[in-house]
Amino acid sequence: MNSWIVLLSTTLRLVDLHDSNHERHSDHTRVSLEKRTGHQDGYWLDIACQLLEYLLEEDYQTNGQFIPQGRCLNYLRGMIPELTADDLGYVINMLSTPSELFFTRYSEREAEGRRAASTKQTALLEKQSKIGHVRLSQAGRQSVTLSRQVDDILYSEHDAAKIISAIARSDFDRIPPICDSILLSIRGLTREIRRIRENPALEGKLDSFRNNRKYYQSAVRNIQATVFDCQKQFLRQEIQERFTQWAQQQADEWELQMLDRPLIRILSALENLNRRLTDLLRDIAEGRIQSMGIVDFNKAALNLAWYPPGMALMESVFQQLAPVDIAMTIPSPVDYQSLLDNQRADTSRTSLVYDDGNDETPESLKLKRFLNHYGEVIRQRLQQGPLPLSEAICNGWHQFEEDNQTIEDCLPQLINMFVDTEQLSSNLAVGIDPKKLNIKLPDSRTLHGDNPILMTVEKNTKKRSIEPSIKNEEPQL
Repeated sequence: MNSWIVLLSTTLRLVDLHDSNHERHSDHTRVSLEKRTGHQDGYWLDIACQLLEYLLEEDYQTNGQFIPQGRCLNYLRGMIPELTADDLGYVINMLSTPSELFFTRYSEREAEGRRAASTKQTALLEKQSKIGHVRLSQAGRQSVTLSRQVDDILYSEHDAAKIISAIARSDFDRIPPICDSILLSIRGLTREIRRIRENPALEGKLDSFRNNRKYYQSAVRNIQATVFDCQKQFLRQEIQERFTQWAQQQADEWELQMLDRPLIRILSALENLNRRLTDLLRDIAEGRIQSMGIVDFNKAALNLAWYPPGMALMESVFQQLAPVDIAMTIPSPVDYQSLLDNQRADTSRTSLVYDDGNDETPESLKLKRFLNHYGEVIRQRLQQGPLPLSEAICNGWHQFEEDNQTIEDCLPQLINMFVDTEQLSSNLAVGIDPKKLNIKLPDSRTLHGDNPILMTVEKNTKKRSIEPSIKNEEPQL
């Protein structure tokens, strides 16, 4: 039943807007919570949801056959003993009677523009007119399926594998929606962790994290590994060629970066989730779960006025916090400034929020920005022959301008290309130039040591012939 409540709560306000009698362009914009005219005990809703669940199970068993109402009544009475045949008949008639849904339909033709449309395909049940047998309609089957959707990161690791399948079948337009669904589940778990740390009274959620922490950590690792695998596939020449051919056949413009950005957002969200999950588990282990909610000091002051504490407690607080060496007991705000937390009240215009947007931008990953800036240039240079580190530095690839103003140093990222060659291509190897590296940078830094060389190797060439000349010593600053 809880899954139905989630589905219905997300659509209730949309239904209210659909049935709203509010005048267009009216100055009156305030909305109050409507008073429902029903019995407010959930009786009819319980019958309807239980009936839809039962008919879906019967649909699997009977391959879509009609079910007698008597069989439905016998099953539902096991959960609702007071259910009568007339009550069930009323619910069946209500769910099998369609209502008209009005909406706006947009057209690509400028002459048509947008126009009002409607549908009556809203009945959740199909009922035989003479004998009264029932079964799920197409809309009813979709409703039950939607109510059973699982939005949990424990199951999103299997959704991450769908990205690899989409790449293999060249369904590149399916990758962003799949990434968005995974991102929603990751952010949902991050918000749950935040709620637990802010409200430790959620004992059920706390026990769930305590019991399933190894499964959550395993799911995070598997999703991260899958996303890394997808990023490596986008570096392959074969995938890039297939994407180019596919993009030429599409009406909209597509770039490979449009598929890489959702993957970067997933990695950033996973990093944020991993930090919060680690903090939560540490707090659980050390017993340091504390409330971090907003405190309304006006309400706290009123509560103290109506229900004052004992005199002994007031004397103890006064002795510890009151000013000293004065004749009159007149507290000063300065004396309390370093002792009380400056909490924002609910009436404050500035809310206490947690903004993780900065952690999820591609600019936070400096290596990614380096690859986007110089990756293609370095690959083109490698097609001409081996590339020494000294030449790359002379070409100015150890720094780039950001926002046309700030020159950012990216020398560690450039050296990383000579260490982790998979960042550029899978068919690269590293060698050492006999001539030592000795370069003085404009900022007075000096590079001296071995001069590594990036080179392209054929697939049938064994890397073992190059490895003896590779040294572990890296250029020193």
